[in-house]
Amino acid sequence: MANENGHTATRHGATPAMTAHHLAESVRAGHNGASDAVENLPPADATMLSQTEQTLIARAREHYTALRQEAAARLNAIQAEIVSRRELFTQQRFEGRVRGVEATMRAMLNKHGSELEQRIYDALRAKREYAFFNYENKRRADPKLDKWQFILFFLVVPLVIESLLNGNFFAEASDFGLVGGAATAVIISALNIALGFFMGIGPARYCQHVKSSHLFWALPAYAGMIALIVLFNLAVGHYREMLIANPDARSYQVMPRMLENPFAIYDIKSVALVIIGCLVAFVAATKGFTAFGTYPGHAAAYKRWRQRWSAVEEERRRLDGELLPELEGIRTQIDGFRADCRDELGKLQGMKAAAEKARDLYQSRLGQLRAAKDAAMMQYREANLRVRTDLPPAYFGQSLNLAEIDQPGELPEYVAARRQIEDFEQQLASMPGLIEAKLKDRLMLLRGVDLAGEIEQVKLRAAQAGREAFERDEAAQKQAAEDFAAMPR
Repeated sequence: MANENGHTATRHGATPAMTAHHLAESVRAGHNGASDAVENLPPADATMLSQTEQTLIARAREHYTALRQEAAARLNAIQAEIVSRRELFTQQRFEGRVRGVEATMRAMLNKHGSELEQRIYDALRAKREYAFFNYENKRRADPKLDKWQFILFFLVVPLVIESLLNGNFFAEASDFGLVGGAATAVIISALNIALGFFMGIGPARYCQHVKSSHLFWALPAYAGMIALIVLFNLAVGHYREMLIANPDARSYQVMPRMLENPFAIYDIKSVALVIIGCLVAFVAATKGFTAFGTYPGHAAAYKRWRQRWSAVEEERRRLDGELLPELEGIRTQIDGFRADCRDELGKLQGMKAAAEKARDLYQSRLGQLRAAKDAAMMQYREANLRVRTDLPPAYFGQSLNLAEIDQPGELPEYVAARRQIEDFEQQLASMPGLIEAKLKDRLMLLRGVDLAGEIEQVKLRAAQAGREAFERDEAAQKQAAEDFAAMPR
């Protein structure tokens, strides 16, 4: 068992435990004791220890020195760690931490206030641009905007209805029956809706533009699109007439027939096909005319203003929904020094246990060394007494007493470590009170801050600053325009 303990200690970097067997074997106590006794050494009147006994004492002291150095190294390391931890836990550190918490809170308020100020400035700028657009283009009301889902529904429904009607009409003239008629009808319906929608969104809107220059292209394009829609649907009607007369007719043969007589459509269903196509194109044109505002650029300017204003409202809601919890979380850190001191006290208990363990290990090994020394000395003397024929020296009846091993004092390093631990414990216990006393006014201020009120103040200041920045910008632009107008030509 002793052997195993020795190997374990060696693996962990500690001095192996000394046993009586190892110590006796290192000086050959039994052999040398018997060898000395052959010549009745040491003599009966001897007062000095024999050479073997002196060597045994020297070996014991060497081992004691190794144990002492090892214990001192461990305890000194603990003292160094305590010193480094005490350097971290200073009153100035926590004072700076409290001030840092306050600065962080103010910085966050200023940062979010600057963002809100910029958004308000952008919203006012967009509103000014929208008002200028309305003045320049003589708009007196906001545009009515449809959602894209409604626009899509408004286009898909006519597509489906016209496709069903046209498919029924073309089924009679198609070799593939209803399937072939439906395929042709879907293509025709899609083209009608596309032509009508683009006519409404483009030329139809620009025909009412306040700048007459747009009329030079919008009116011809508008008339051309109407003519194109009518001609396209007439061509569809002619195509159906041709399919009824000759199922093998081709689409490219429609053009010569239309050139001869565009209105030569006699079947009532073919006429209905033309009328339905024109009506669907007209409905699509109506939706294209109103889908993005009835005036070009009006809806874009309006949406830009509304989006900028929505961004302002969103930023305000974000201040209430996100900034307030963040500030509350930061404010709780001003009391973090109490938790830090408690945590450090817990770690200090671990250091205290480590110091106790180092001392107990030293004392345990020292006790083993003491027992090994006495047992090895006893082995030498018993072997000597068995062999010798003369009386033994008087000191054989006395135990060998080494003060450092038999009456060891407390380790100075352990005493110093315990003193440091106790001082650090007192420091950690009194530090929260010292911080509270020194930073009483600042802590009361931070704990009593009305964060919701501060955020409202930030909103008001940001709104005022955004308006003032916008007004300064407007004044600067106005002054620049006046200076330019006053320049001599």
